[in-house]
Amino acid sequence: MKKITYLLLLCICFSFTQTEDSYQMVITKISDSYNAKDADKLFELFSPELQSSFTLDKVKSFITNNQSKKGAMGESSFLMDDEGNKRYLVEFENSSTILILRLSSDNKITQLSLEEY
Repeated sequence: MKKITYLLLLCICFSFTQTEDSYQMVITKISDSYNAKDADKLFELFSPELQSSFTLDKVKSFITNNQSKKGAMGESSFLMDDEGNKRYLVEFENSSTILILRLSSDNKITQLSLEEY
């Protein structure tokens, strides 16, 4: 019985770590694309549903507007899980912002927004 309990706990811990790793990997890709002003690469990270509402032109505008105000994207740190959305504190050159992110099971971005900190 103990072996089964430990095995279940190990699986739960592994799946949580894998999810956090997935989010960190996506945040790194977001940062790299944003800092390189590569809207196409950022757009490719979106789920089809998000692509239909957050078009490539909007992504280009988003990058241009935010880079002129906030500067380059730097370090990020996890803050909290909020109803399936993960919140991260992101340091930009000129400000700190909260990044709200949700991923699909195939690690595509289904929710992406910024809130002032």
